[in-house]
Amino acid sequence: MKNDIDPFADVESSNERKGDMDEVVVSRFGSGSIRQALSRWWMMLVFGGLGYAAALYYMSIMPLKTEAVAVLEVDIKQRQVMGEELETDRMSPELVLATTASKLTSPAILAKVANSPEVQALQRVVPPEFSFKPRYWRAEDELEFKPASAVETVEIVDMMAKEWVSISGRRNTSLIDIKVKHPDPEAARTIADTILRVFMDQEEESKSGGASAVFQSLKQEAEAAREDLEEAQNSLQVYVAATKLSEQIQVARAELINLRQRYKSKHPKLVQFTAVYKDLNQRFRIEIKRASNTASEKAFWLKYSEQLDQLDAKIKQEDDHLGKSSDEWLSIAQNALATRAHLLNARITQGQQLYEKLTQRLTELDVADEENVDDYKIVQSAFIGLAEDSLRLIYLAAGTVLGAAVGFGFAYLMGVIDFKIYDVRSVEEATGLTCMAAVPTDSGFARKGNWKPILQREPHSANAEAIRNLRASIVLLGRKDRHKFLLMTSAQPGEGKTTMAAELASVFAMNKEKTLLVGMDLRKPRLNAYFPSIDDKIGLTEVLAGQNSLDECIVPSGIDNLDVLPSGGKCPNPSELLHEDELEKLFGDLRSRYERVIIDSAPLLPVCDTRLLTEFVDSVVLVVRSRKAPVGALLRSIQLLDHAGKKPVGVVINGLKVSGGSTYYGYKGYGEYATEGYYSD
Repeated sequence: MKNDIDPFADVESSNERKGDMDEVVVSRFGSGSIRQALSRWWMMLVFGGLGYAAALYYMSIMPLKTEAVAVLEVDIKQRQVMGEELETDRMSPELVLATTASKLTSPAILAKVANSPEVQALQRVVPPEFSFKPRYWRAEDELEFKPASAVETVEIVDMMAKEWVSISGRRNTSLIDIKVKHPDPEAARTIADTILRVFMDQEEESKSGGASAVFQSLKQEAEAAREDLEEAQNSLQVYVAATKLSEQIQVARAELINLRQRYKSKHPKLVQFTAVYKDLNQRFRIEIKRASNTASEKAFWLKYSEQLDQLDAKIKQEDDHLGKSSDEWLSIAQNALATRAHLLNARITQGQQLYEKLTQRLTELDVADEENVDDYKIVQSAFIGLAEDSLRLIYLAAGTVLGAAVGFGFAYLMGVIDFKIYDVRSVEEATGLTCMAAVPTDSGFARKGNWKPILQREPHSANAEAIRNLRASIVLLGRKDRHKFLLMTSAQPGEGKTTMAAELASVFAMNKEKTLLVGMDLRKPRLNAYFPSIDDKIGLTEVLAGQNSLDECIVPSGIDNLDVLPSGGKCPNPSELLHEDELEKLFGDLRSRYERVIIDSAPLLPVCDTRLLTEFVDSVVLVVRSRKAPVGALLRSIQLLDHAGKKPVGVVINGLKVSGGSTYYGYKGYGEYATEGYYSD
């Protein structure tokens, strides 16, 4: 079965438990500080005027610079030259653009620009020397420009590199902007165009000369590769006969071994084949000696010559051309021959491949030179940007805006370091509590001795609406019996808690709720001033001291349903009267008599009286006066109440500035109420 929802159900316990776990975070950088900064609009106005004046002064000491812009397009090509000495890495487009930008501002280019006839003909090149004296206070000779012909080239180059010329690439394009800033528009345009012309001329010369140099270098490399290939081929020809004989010897040796196994040494067939094998051996020895004596092959055979010579001497000494020494000589010579032939064949293969690549690249370069494609193209000659009048407006606007921004910064800083409560948002940001009402207190609240509830005198005023809002906020806290005893207090004296307590009690009474207003500020009683007809000689002090009964001290206020329990006579130490037993008896008696009990208690920070009462009340409301209460004092008060076991249900902000003459604070100018007067009791 679904439970009925009571709109006045008591949600205090859950909300309070949640509130106990929440940390209060003081924000001094939120929208409240921004609004406070905007309220100091005069600071932004003053600093904006100062910024305008500063811009005027800046323009009077610094000549305005016009900007000429020329546009160059880079045709990015991926070229690669083959060869051990000329092979280069491929450049990324970003690197190509950066390299081009560096070339444009190189000292060589700028020197040619400075010495060019176009620049030398300019009469307004070097501006007058800098001075803090405004232009209208200087003599005519102090404002004159120097012609380019009267200035050293080094000086012009230095000014172009450091002050006048800047190069920038356009994102995601191959375009480069050459920008020249100069006080004279004609000088700016001429310098920009001359930089483009000098750069294009230099690149054209470099390109034609560079291509010829590359072609000649590749041609020389190709010729060297061809000569090396021919040398290897000629060397291989030296071994043609020896190679054939080596192959025949291998076959004959196998046949000789076979015949020796089949026949005896005197057999005619064996004798005949032995002579043939001996002849092949002798001819092979002759070919090897001839090849090893060739000029191109001596270096290779040098490491074998000593071993072969020793075996030759041994063969002659033994007179056996078919013996063991002869076989050893033959084996060494054949192995060396095979190694040399393999090296020469590999050299020939590599030489042929390199020669083919080089000849192909030479053909490509020859075709490229004939095509003569430009790598750079002038997209736009130099043009002048903003006119001088437009620049003046920009400088003045920038100075004004910057000055206003500085003024706002100072105003914002003042709001940050000013730890006071100004409006609803600032009190909520500082405390984390709900603002139950914002009271624009002014002359609508009657003074002491002539007090009358605002709802009776001015029921349609903003003050009356604020009191109604306070009552509505308390009603919405929960059931009446759960919030019967309501304690009104503040961090410091003079924040208006007594007025708020009296007005709140009166609005409950007018709503036909039997209400009691209790003056529990025993140190500085204030309620008596609101009700001068009430005898303040007896009251709460006498009740707690047991001198008078409660019925003797409670008096009617003159307002229907509203009674008053005044503070009574002064006592030297009020905290001694606030015994737990006496308070428990008092509050128990009052609970059975009244529907609402509004308590005006002492401030929290000066004395401890209020903390002794929190155990017996249902709700605590903090009254905060705008532009007086420091945030630290307010937070300390909340901390003291937390330690006493009673977190405030909300705050009432008093004395706000009314903006725009709004009749109801909640709908117009909520956070910025103005009133010259406020009630401080």
